[in-house]
Amino acid sequence: MKLSEDKKRELVNKLFWDKDIDIDYILKLLNGGHERSPGDKNDLYCRLLKTYDWYTLLKLISSDRLKHEALNEAVITMLFPKELRKKYQYARKVLSE
Repeated sequence: MKLSEDKKRELVNKLFWDKDIDIDYILKLLNGGHERSPGDKNDLYCRLLKTYDWYTLLKLISSDRLKHEALNEAVITMLFPKELRKKYQYARKVLSE
């Protein structure tokens, strides 16, 4: 089940409580839009993976985008603690099979 745009906006707002950022831009990134600055998508995905549970992630991100963008090596190496990195490395492996 997909989330409403209002619910997505609410969840994204919580992710970026510490930054003055255009939430509409972040929502566009979440839906496959282009980055204004290199690394914006990686930062978004890193924040998502550190904050929300697997089922919320699946509601926010398509499984294809999750597999190919959110779980790429650049994002996973940004995660901490080490156990969280291992969790998502395993998830990437399972999704790739």
